[in-house]
Amino acid sequence: MDRRRSAHILPEIYEATIDPSHWDYVITMIAKLTKSDSACLYYVNKDLSIASTIAQYGVPEDRQISFGEQLDSLDQIFSNQNSSAPDDFNFTQFNPDDDGIISVHTDIYRDWMKPNGIHYAGGAQVVNTSSHKAGLVILRSKDKGEWSDGDVRVINELLPHFNRALKIHSEFTFLRLRQDALLQGLDRLVIGLILYDHNAQPVYINPTARAIIDSHPAMQLQDDNFTLNNPEDEKNLRKTIIETAEIDPDDSWKQSVALGITHPDLMTPLPLLVTPMHAHLITSDLDYEGAKVAVFISDPNQQQPISIDSLVSVYNLTPSEAQVAISLANGHSIDQIANLSNHSSHTIRTQLKSVFRKTGVSRQSELMKLLLTGPFAQRRRSSAETRTN
Repeated sequence: MDRRRSAHILPEIYEATIDPSHWDYVITMIAKLTKSDSACLYYVNKDLSIASTIAQYGVPEDRQISFGEQLDSLDQIFSNQNSSAPDDFNFTQFNPDDDGIISVHTDIYRDWMKPNGIHYAGGAQVVNTSSHKAGLVILRSKDKGEWSDGDVRVINELLPHFNRALKIHSEFTFLRLRQDALLQGLDRLVIGLILYDHNAQPVYINPTARAIIDSHPAMQLQDDNFTLNNPEDEKNLRKTIIETAEIDPDDSWKQSVALGITHPDLMTPLPLLVTPMHAHLITSDLDYEGAKVAVFISDPNQQQPISIDSLVSVYNLTPSEAQVAISLANGHSIDQIANLSNHSSHTIRTQLKSVFRKTGVSRQSELMKLLLTGPFAQRRRSSAETRTN
């Protein structure tokens, strides 16, 4: 009977290995099957000591920060209960009436469970590697009582499948992210990028660079031939690219050259960074049609078109947290974000703290690097593309 109850969930668990967004559906099914008020599939980064959710059900937005802060503590409870047999996954539940467990964790109950109407907490750690841990948590209010023996058997029946599915998911994600980085990463890079061969001929121009060139008066693009309108700037750029293409790989770490492209109508120059292909992490693994030099273009006057939906999906940010992160990437201060969103600076700082925790960073500079060079940018379209469509 228990296997019959869990059978319809098994294919959904394995479906989530190739479609991460499907984990939310799986966790919803688990919560409803066990008549739980809320549930989540959590992840703990051991190196950063940061816990976050892969998927969740029934956790209101105003409770998500406090919920996330308790995940590592809950994981320690579940792992301690299964420490004698780390590969034997067993569902553990605890509540204030269970002196054997709750007496050791009175702070969790007093400071978090009770204020949020949680009386019963249950779950299990299902993954524990050198770099991360993951597990399942389900929660109930007092009036619903403990989970039945049948509920526990169903969960225990599913736990080994969670283990296998999460391992597959981890390997699949690694392979997919590496493939994206090598084959699609250049197109999705928020910073403009032009790759040149040893003769200073462009062999690749990403969409962001095309959009910057299209809107900037100091440069132009005709038949994929990028030129600068100032003859002196054009001569200097071409000379720098040819010299950079001849740099020995052993010396490439110190050979990036920054240039400022000027125009009489603009107060500040447009920055370009010229660097050997083998000197930059983004391009060092590529062999792109004889490319030898990478030129990065960044226009501080153009806001970065980062996708809110991607940040919400990948890091489980709330839409408001994602907007705070994007606003920071676009150069706004915390006070400016507060004024624009009609929230207090304290609220914005609280949301930013949650963003740090969920994305695994510890400072704003790390968050900016994650957003501006990661796969979260919407493709910036040039005016020519817009007219075509």
